[in-house]
Amino acid sequence: MLSKDDDDDDDDDKLLSKDDDDDDDDEKKEADAGEKSEAGASEEHAALFAETRFPSAGTCGTCHPKQYGEWSVSQHSYAQLSPVYLSLNNKINELANGSNGDFCLRCHNPVGANLGENSFVSNLERHPTSREGVTCVVCHRLDRNYNKASGRLALVEGGLTEAVYGPLGNKEMARVLENPQDYNVVIDPNEPGRKVHKEIKKFASISSSTFCGACHDVTLFNGFRLEEAFSEYRTSPAAGRGETCQDCHMGKEQGKVSGYAMGPAAVVGGVPTEPRKLTNHFFAGPDYSVIHPGIFPHNSEAQQMATLAEWLTYNVGAGWGTDKFEDEVTDATDFPPRWQSVDDRYDAREILNTQLARLEWARKQRLEVLRNGYIMGDIVTERSNAGGIAFKVQVRNGTDGHNAPTGFSGERLVWLQVTVTDSTGKVIFKSGDRDPNGDVRDGHSSYVHAGELELDQQLFSLQSIFVTQNARGGEIEHVIPIPYPVTALPRVLPSTVSLIFTGEPSTERNHKMGIEPHGERWAPYKIEGNALTGKGPYRADIKLISQPAPVNLLVAMQSVGFDYGITPRQAGEALVAGAQVLWQREVVFDVK
Repeated sequence: MLSKDDDDDDDDDKLLSKDDDDDDDDEKKEADAGEKSEAGASEEHAALFAETRFPSAGTCGTCHPKQYGEWSVSQHSYAQLSPVYLSLNNKINELANGSNGDFCLRCHNPVGANLGENSFVSNLERHPTSREGVTCVVCHRLDRNYNKASGRLALVEGGLTEAVYGPLGNKEMARVLENPQDYNVVIDPNEPGRKVHKEIKKFASISSSTFCGACHDVTLFNGFRLEEAFSEYRTSPAAGRGETCQDCHMGKEQGKVSGYAMGPAAVVGGVPTEPRKLTNHFFAGPDYSVIHPGIFPHNSEAQQMATLAEWLTYNVGAGWGTDKFEDEVTDATDFPPRWQSVDDRYDAREILNTQLARLEWARKQRLEVLRNGYIMGDIVTERSNAGGIAFKVQVRNGTDGHNAPTGFSGERLVWLQVTVTDSTGKVIFKSGDRDPNGDVRDGHSSYVHAGELELDQQLFSLQSIFVTQNARGGEIEHVIPIPYPVTALPRVLPSTVSLIFTGEPSTERNHKMGIEPHGERWAPYKIEGNALTGKGPYRADIKLISQPAPVNLLVAMQSVGFDYGITPRQAGEALVAGAQVLWQREVVFDVK
């Protein structure tokens, strides 16, 4: 480890000593440097070319800082970066003998799909705009209605100065261009100055729920309806009232019709445009990041400071870049090449502090949408005496726009955790507790499956169940729903029979466990009298918890590995750590 004061001098000395080692080495290094320079130039050229086809969100953020700030920490911006998604895509193709192809990429990364990227490649190797997932151009460079297309959207290509598509059209953009003295903008890509779109073409469909349905209804090649958020919405009371997806998910409050903020859509060179209705581009949902905060949220400062691979070598948990850690550093302390400078470690820590604050803001927004969607209602005591305790808990869908959970409901884990103790604190009953992996004790728990823990017979969970046909003609639950036909390899191919009556293939189905709009479910619990200790009163601690995916999903797909070098254990621990308690109540049973 180099001391802070001697960093630059010592680095120069090392470079000089290496340069003087050997003339042959010098020539070789010059040749290598030339090759690297050419390679670097080629990479920069490719990146520039991609930017002229699909501008990055960072470019858009120059004039749209509010929208960029909301989007950059959103699930849309995490869609491609998620290692869970990427591994699931790879595992499905492993199980289905590659027949699923780039199906998942189509919605998670439309830019990558339009660029023809390999859906299996690491995010460390993708173009920056591709890594942005559902980025600005994914919505604002669409010029046609696709309805329920399960992705595969053709984006209109062009650099920053080419036209974009929005709900209101070109009136305000024309005003800006008519006042260049106020905004100092140019629309010629070859002219120096602040470049902006030459036109905003009106595309009213961007404000419709059908626009969202292009990716938020997912039907596989064989007719299996994997996600039905848009279909649920179309028959909902909210749709009947004319409320759109945007009204709930882009307004002032996450997950609730609450009106829209007003303000400038852009700030050009410090000069705001005319006030208008502003939509929120955060789109809160149940997912959260399990990757290094240097990589996500998207941050132009972080991207300029280090590559994704370099950020992965920065040890956040060890306290790098804090006085407490740096004061203990000695010459023997070893750091990766990028972080040998103490100044760089401090600068990186400053960026990371901002990143962590943004993730905490996102956590609160996520809690808001989840609490609007899931309500813990009444708790009714049905029996409380020496013969035992019986009670039930009501869980309601707080929205009437779609089911709860919706979307990838076979992955969404929402459950009740109930712990009953006597007056000494001894646990006499538990349900919804976790096994050592972090799973609830359902049929997919590795510990239940191995017989090391008992099945939680009273578990209340809203996670849907994937059921597939097995080779003997019966059905079996699967964490990842890949049908296993009798006469062929497992595959996801077009159905050979009409699905007009069934709506789904006979080989697989989704047993939905969610709650319909404004519906309710009751979770009954029973404690036998022989479980009571005679040391009442007894207290029940009841929590409603949300987690975007169960750990057993990671177990099921760990054979393909996880991006960024994350281990299955690390991914599982991050999932469990991010789970949120939506509601918590206590009930006392006065049994003497």
